[in-house]
Amino acid sequence: MISGKTFFHASYEGSNNKAIYGGGRANVPTAAMRNGDFSGTTIILNDPETGQPFPGNIMPADRIDPAAQKVLNFFYPLPNQGTLATGMGVFQQFVPQTQKRNRADLRIDHEAGKNDSLFLRGGYQHRDPSAIQFEGGNALTNLGTRNTVLNTGTVVAGWTRIVSSTVVNEFRAGYNYDKREQRSTYNVQQVNAELGLENLDFITPERAGFPAFTLQGGASGTRPTNITPGGINSDRTVSQNSFSISDNLSWIMGGHSMKGGALWTRNSAIDGRGRGVGGGGTYTFNGRGLTGNALGDLLLGLPSRAGGSTTGRGDTDGHSDDFAVFVQDDWKVNKDLTVFLGLRYELQGTWNEKSGILGNFLPTDGGHHVVPNESVAALLPPGVIDLGRTEIASDIGLPDTLINTDKNNFSPRVGFAWRLGGDNKTVLRGGFGLFHPTVAIQGIRDALASNMFRYGITHTGTTLSQGVSSGEASVDPADYGAGGVDPNIKSPDIYQYNLTLERELPGNLGLRLSYIGSSMRGLLINPLVNSIPPSTTPFDPTNPVDRERLPLPLYNTNFTGQTRNGGSGQFNAFQVELLRRYKNGLALNVAYTFAHSDSNAPDSGNSSVGVVPFNMYNLDLDRGPDPNVVKHRVLMNATWDVPVGHGRSHGSSMPGWANALFGGWTVSTLFQARTGNNLTPFFYGFYTTSPWNTGASLDGLGNFFCCAWRPDQISNPNTGGSRDAFFNQAAYALPAPGQLGNAKKGSLLGPGTWVVNFAFYKDIISKQKFKLQLSALLDNAFNHPQFYEFYGDGFSQLDDFLLNGDPNNGTTGNLGAGAIANQEGFAPGRVFRIGIRATF
Repeated sequence: MISGKTFFHASYEGSNNKAIYGGGRANVPTAAMRNGDFSGTTIILNDPETGQPFPGNIMPADRIDPAAQKVLNFFYPLPNQGTLATGMGVFQQFVPQTQKRNRADLRIDHEAGKNDSLFLRGGYQHRDPSAIQFEGGNALTNLGTRNTVLNTGTVVAGWTRIVSSTVVNEFRAGYNYDKREQRSTYNVQQVNAELGLENLDFITPERAGFPAFTLQGGASGTRPTNITPGGINSDRTVSQNSFSISDNLSWIMGGHSMKGGALWTRNSAIDGRGRGVGGGGTYTFNGRGLTGNALGDLLLGLPSRAGGSTTGRGDTDGHSDDFAVFVQDDWKVNKDLTVFLGLRYELQGTWNEKSGILGNFLPTDGGHHVVPNESVAALLPPGVIDLGRTEIASDIGLPDTLINTDKNNFSPRVGFAWRLGGDNKTVLRGGFGLFHPTVAIQGIRDALASNMFRYGITHTGTTLSQGVSSGEASVDPADYGAGGVDPNIKSPDIYQYNLTLERELPGNLGLRLSYIGSSMRGLLINPLVNSIPPSTTPFDPTNPVDRERLPLPLYNTNFTGQTRNGGSGQFNAFQVELLRRYKNGLALNVAYTFAHSDSNAPDSGNSSVGVVPFNMYNLDLDRGPDPNVVKHRVLMNATWDVPVGHGRSHGSSMPGWANALFGGWTVSTLFQARTGNNLTPFFYGFYTTSPWNTGASLDGLGNFFCCAWRPDQISNPNTGGSRDAFFNQAAYALPAPGQLGNAKKGSLLGPGTWVVNFAFYKDIISKQKFKLQLSALLDNAFNHPQFYEFYGDGFSQLDDFLLNGDPNNGTTGNLGAGAIANQEGFAPGRVFRIGIRATF
């Protein structure tokens, strides 16, 4: 731009990635079932008027609710994969979807003088859709996908000044913008009008989504797949902004290379999750006391209840301020030894809500809700207000943010690099550092905002088509948020350490042997604080005498927790790496990693608000590996300049047309193989009472806060099996009364995998200021099946086997189409792509 003074670089990248999604298997009613005909099935429908089975197992047409038939035909396609042994239909569909991505980047550098340089860097990215989210889950693909859009932008400016030959100052200012939109393509009121349903009390005209239909009771093969519209994610937009300013000063004093600096960051967010509600309410059918089957009750239009959640607040809207200062010294002790010393101090700010509408729950002195002021107290759920146990923050020594600032985050670091033997062939490196993760602020803001102001409205004795005008409406006094945050919560302490030996070998090879470890203290947990230890003493939640045994007798049991410090863990990994640096057209890197993790709060996908312990009275029942820390992993990548073509060792004089086709190619490849992730066996059920008499329905998974129990493990489940029966379900049994299951977290191994990618590319035009490159990419070249089972999904769910004696429900232990995925970004099937890249 200005010769010798100003330079710029600009780039644009666009892609349309088309792939196959869906493929889950859904239970759907057959055409006969939709008309009340269950003859020829194992599902017996009782007539609630007589208590006896319908004649011929056929419900009379005049008894079927027209709204029920509309619901079935709207949400459930007809079977296309036959039927289960029960007679229930099966639907499976693979759907092609395209994800569009556009990215643009610009950088300008300017030499303002011999001692001053400036730069400005900006970037923008747009993804539509940002993720493929089916409205009804990966099985009911007939309902289409949600609108998901991602827009991000970054601007960074910097000024570097050379103060002297030994002193340099660097100033930076940056802004990041991130907006993620998720919105259903359906409108609740429009769907209700089409189905002939009334709008539940809290359904506003703009509410996106559709009603949920939950069918419970009996084996899963006797009822259709639940209709789950996504809840909060039916209509959630998150806009996050970050503005930061930093300044670093570097100076050299003899053998010391010193650096010090400071950083201030303001993080702002507006999050639709603050409302804490979404979707169009829920109609629940359980078959109890009516037909004996959930689908039968639906056909009669007789839900056991209808309802949903409403809230006393809107979007989360606020900010936090973070500060950090640091100093470090790279000290060259002598020609063979360099020592690295450093100290960092961080102050992570608490969440400041613009409206001040925040709430907390403290499980002390019988339990209390805490709010900033009386006006916020009036927005709490009716059940909380009726308890009369709400306190004002200033009265108990808390700020309006309801959380005290953690002011003790000092992070020392030390390391060394030592050349052994007086030459450059062997180097020993090591380091130690204390780190304080700062990612929990979102979880804390969600707990203090969205959870505290949500409460449920329930309609009982209703009909499907008259969910509001019939029956009785009530505000469930126990359906409210009581999940708080310890006001003195601290950032966890993560002690990381490593030791590496590097050795240069003949043939331009290098060998690296590494140990990497970390010890974790003060990890976040979220115990269900209103539970009691398991025992054989019966517990009836409706009995006032039994409720007095609870730590908080006045409060509900399920979902009453508190995020606090209390977990610990250990991680160890050993790595062997062989490296061939690029020479004579060939580069190669091969690495093998053996890793092991062990924690009583392993990350189960809810770490920002704390992992829910299975038993708050014995945290070691949860000790196990992190779900995604696999034990064995091999990674290899290589690049080879094919020695054919102009300027290469063979074919340098070949004709131009031949060189254009066959010459100048470079091939690169990537190979990865790994063992499976660590899953946890579980089963649902026992929502109000259980044989284990814990007061609350516990969470053996650690991420749902309710009703997921762990079984006893009586033999080894990881015996290796087929795709239809990948693990041995008979290795599990129901725990004895009064005793929680002994199956450990992470004790069930998921499927391992391997994958190979190739890339072929060459410069088809190469001028002084312009280059055009052609590339051909082959992802998952050998089309090897990629299976991945998510933590807590149906693969490891044992309800049907443990409670109904059915090991063949088509989901548990089954590597079906719904398991086709790769969590690390590799293609689940072979993908061929051609690209052109211009550089000028």
